[in-house]
Amino acid sequence: MSRPVRWSAGALVWRVAPGGSARDLQVLLVHRTRHDDWTVPKGTVERGELRPVTAVREVEEETGVTAQLGVPLLELEYEYTPGRMKNVAYWAATPLRGDADAYEANKEIDGVAWVALSKAAKRVSYDTDRDVLDAFAERLESKALGSRTLLVVRHATARPRQRWRKAALARPLSAEGKNEARRLRPLLAAYGVHHLRSSAALRCAATLSPYADTVQRPIVLDHRLDEPREGGPSKKRPVAEAMNEAIDHKRPVAVCGHRPVLPRMLEAVGVDASGVDADPLPAAGMVVVHHRHGEVRAVERHDPR
Repeated sequence: MSRPVRWSAGALVWRVAPGGSARDLQVLLVHRTRHDDWTVPKGTVERGELRPVTAVREVEEETGVTAQLGVPLLELEYEYTPGRMKNVAYWAATPLRGDADAYEANKEIDGVAWVALSKAAKRVSYDTDRDVLDAFAERLESKALGSRTLLVVRHATARPRQRWRKAALARPLSAEGKNEARRLRPLLAAYGVHHLRSSAALRCAATLSPYADTVQRPIVLDHRLDEPREGGPSKKRPVAEAMNEAIDHKRPVAVCGHRPVLPRMLEAVGVDASGVDADPLPAAGMVVVHHRHGEVRAVERHDPR
């Protein structure tokens, strides 16, 4: 009989020390009141929440810092109490806003500190946290921390094709799809998405619209990403050209497209799309690609709950 698992997530937030060189890195650690320990910020996944969202939420709640996720670090599973397992996914992250030094101590967290990376292993209380630090060091050594982030998103659930009699590109999201699009907002925010691109189909643009409205960013419509049946043979659509333009952005970008086009979108940025062919992304699902100088450093997949 399998033991129950508590799903959790956290992030190791890092920065260059104020006034230091690029090699003088600091990481953000918290001291928990109840346990009297120093650890990496983490917490339990809430109902309906995806783990990247959990990681960012927990960092903000425990440190006062809003973080932007970068490359994933590792996933740990261990027994945290007799008979009960915990599975924690960790990301590297950078601070967007907030001041850890201004964090007010409370009954859960009574200390927050930026600690030199070279001293962090001695400061933390658990070997699992040292595993996180080791994974971070490996990412640092491979220069993966400097990777860029691209989110390839499948549009949310649309009105049934067979019941739609108007222009194909104008087919809208269903009520369920609109809810899925709203639930995407915190996931896109977790990666700090700045640029938004979409096929010209209304259902694709509408999938990104709730987030675009929140952050007040435009959505660039691109017919090269349209579904083939809505604009001619796929071979005439330069999908790779469109995706190469997307990955040129230095800040995180989300690109929304259609299920038949997603494999070509992924292949264009160096991702093996066989998994997506075998197990298609559900509506509002996404693949997160971390890349640097044309080389893929990490790939994540997130399916909505």
